[in-house]
Amino acid sequence: MVATVEGPWTRNETSASCQVFEFRSWALLTEQSRGSLHVFLPLTDRGVDGLVHRLTDDQYVLVQAKMRSTLVDGEVHLVVWADSITDDNVVIVAGMLVDGGVGPMCLVVPAGDFKRLANPSSDEGKPIYSMEFGMRPRSDSRWLQWLVPQERLATRFGVSVEGLEGAPEEPRPEWRSDLGFLGESEVIRRLAEAGELNLFRPFPDLETVELAVLHLTTRRVVGLQIKTVDVSRARPRATVNIRGLSFRSSPTTFFVVLGWLRDESRFNERCLLVPSEKVREFAHDDGHGHLEFEFHAKPTGPTGLDRYQIDLSELRERVARLGETV
Repeated sequence: MVATVEGPWTRNETSASCQVFEFRSWALLTEQSRGSLHVFLPLTDRGVDGLVHRLTDDQYVLVQAKMRSTLVDGEVHLVVWADSITDDNVVIVAGMLVDGGVGPMCLVVPAGDFKRLANPSSDEGKPIYSMEFGMRPRSDSRWLQWLVPQERLATRFGVSVEGLEGAPEEPRPEWRSDLGFLGESEVIRRLAEAGELNLFRPFPDLETVELAVLHLTTRRVVGLQIKTVDVSRARPRATVNIRGLSFRSSPTTFFVVLGWLRDESRFNERCLLVPSEKVREFAHDDGHGHLEFEFHAKPTGPTGLDRYQIDLSELRERVARLGETV
């Protein structure tokens, strides 16, 4: 059963219509790229609507989505507050929201170029930028180089749609356990206390990174994979499993491993923060498609993993520091 929109979106429905346009854009990017573009959505609204992780070269693209649900004289008219696009490297994706999809033409432009080409003015003393583009753009349009048919949206993010025809499907993610969700929630809670960090979750979950952390000052992104294992004072060791098919090492990707003391209903005071590029130095293949290594709740001496053990209370500061340097 296909639902249709009865009439145009109203002013009272602006927030919902923007969300619809964003999700349709994320779906287009994921479908057209066959998962080579992996979308992360923010857990709090702090000026970036999504991160697009290009897996082919490990680059993160910061995206703001803008839309209209009606045309004015056959064109999409956009008005953008100047203080909402202060980062020139953010990519603006704009288009028309139509019944059941996105209009035939999309605008994909870095904020710096948008500000250079748009018309500056003000609204009640607040600076704004305005512009318009048609679904059938003229050859003399100043926006022509930034316009793309919606069926080729992924090409503007560095992915060749033609080159992915017949490409193998990405491995399906594993379902998270309740214990894994508990660990992720703990990491998110701790990082959310850092005012300089913005957190993003994947849509859908396709790769090693399951939490992307944007440093709001440096605009750098750190990717985290979070593992949680059962330990106790009587059994302080547990095996950490990593799905081999979806594992991709990167200088910007790190593993966080937490130990859950089930008999005490709390997390171990120590955790691991491991660069993904170092994992293969101590992990081994279990013969069933996984890499595995042992987590020790307490330091065990001069082992390869001890250098990556930190106090759980330090995690927020350590991740913030990574966002300044990676």
